[in-house]
Amino acid sequence: MQAVRSHGTATGYLRPIHCRPEMTPKPDYVLRTFIRCSQDALWEALTAPEDAASYHPYTPEAVRDGDALVYKLPDGSDMLVCRETSVTPKTRIEVEFAPKWAPNIPVSRFVWSIAPEGAFCALTLEHYDIPEGGEGYADGWERLVAGLKTWLETGTPARVGETA
Repeated sequence: MQAVRSHGTATGYLRPIHCRPEMTPKPDYVLRTFIRCSQDALWEALTAPEDAASYHPYTPEAVRDGDALVYKLPDGSDMLVCRETSVTPKTRIEVEFAPKWAPNIPVSRFVWSIAPEGAFCALTLEHYDIPEGGEGYADGWERLVAGLKTWLETGTPARVGETA
């Protein structure tokens, strides 16, 4: 196994090269919250298209197309395609994030992680490779997760930012 010297430590021990910090990509955006719900309920909310209308801030409908959730605009056109690239049931979903609300927006990726903690679930979102001009992604995620949390905890649909 190839190793590199770890600089900046008192011991100067050797670490395997695959453990170097620069080899682990850092997310561009991270959001973590705790939701009072079961792991099953949270998983279902994130993966079932019929649940999206209860918490998604910008789309009244989502449909499943194979391994993708396709979020629709009110006129029926695609707003966003989220294709699952790796799934560990009830704990992790890696997703390709393909915006359709404007032409030529680069694809990026995000990861949902779920960890049960008693009566709560810790939900972590990591978004990678956010393209230049994607400063609004954080606001969208914060609205979506706030709506998701409210809906799961109260049973009342909560589309944070909905103007109607």
